[in-house]
Amino acid sequence: MLTLICPGLLGPIPAAPETLPKASAIDRLLARADPIPTGGHDAATALLSHFGVSTDPEHDTPTASISLLGEAADVRCDGYWMHADPVHLRPDRDRLLLFAGASVAPDRAEADALVALFNSHFAVDGLRLTAPHPSRWYLRSDRDLVLRTEPLERVMDGPVPLDVPSGADARRWRGLMNEVQMLFYGSEVNRLREQARRPAINGIWTWGGGRLPERSGEPPDAVVGDDPLSAGLACWCSVAHRALEGWSPQDSLPGRRHLVLWNRLGAALLERDLAAWSTALVALDATIAVLEAQLKGGGLDELLLDPCAGSAYRLTRSTARRFWRRAGSIQSLVRRA
Repeated sequence: MLTLICPGLLGPIPAAPETLPKASAIDRLLARADPIPTGGHDAATALLSHFGVSTDPEHDTPTASISLLGEAADVRCDGYWMHADPVHLRPDRDRLLLFAGASVAPDRAEADALVALFNSHFAVDGLRLTAPHPSRWYLRSDRDLVLRTEPLERVMDGPVPLDVPSGADARRWRGLMNEVQMLFYGSEVNRLREQARRPAINGIWTWGGGRLPERSGEPPDAVVGDDPLSAGLACWCSVAHRALEGWSPQDSLPGRRHLVLWNRLGAALLERDLAAWSTALVALDATIAVLEAQLKGGGLDELLLDPCAGSAYRLTRSTARRFWRRAGSIQSLVRRA
């Protein structure tokens, strides 16, 4: 069995669906597969569910500690961790806009300097930053925090929600984040970025806090993905992991249950790059065509496509033969931004 998690497959895209490139294999799968309600609308929830980790919509999904495990083997992941991604905040009338991504990302030296500045200032508050990747930072708190946050991808390139974070520690946390803004604003890093006409890194966006969660059930036998969360889940559960870059559906993986996170579509949408999204769609279509052939030939017994949009699509050897079903069309399902 192969599970293919594809956030961003069904948009929303900044174009009319009829302008999409042809995706014949995806169309056939959508037409012939059995839809299965999932309730999940993001890749993190989908990934965690396949590893036996249940999530509560009333609380943060604790992805930070697992993601850190996936990209910083030398850092202890026990205790309370949050994502703390570097962002650019810009006032706009009566609201505050937040920007992140490639246009804002610091280089290694800038990240190290800002992390050191933060840790020197906030050590007395029991807070410590670490940056295993220049644009992916993590924050450890000496005590557990009662906060409800939003993932960065839901707020970037838009106004900061006035009700985020919420929870018993929200008021104190907003005060600390305002302090971070003032601290970073006066840094040498941002003085040099301003001279180079680059956006200042004048804040951090914290989300996904918690401790390593409990899990039940058997995880997949192998995981393919380029993101820290899939790598961290594989490490946590001691299963094989391979990067998506260079992976082919013909590759041999241990065991029979494999999970692949195809996050290129979602990454392109975050950068508002429709051309990259279309390129990723064509590549995904070619991959699904190979998997469809494996199903028909007996090399694969089941394919589950999860676009993180509330339903997954289950295709088996028998359902793949439903040639009379021709109504499936990605154009009819993609949402426009």
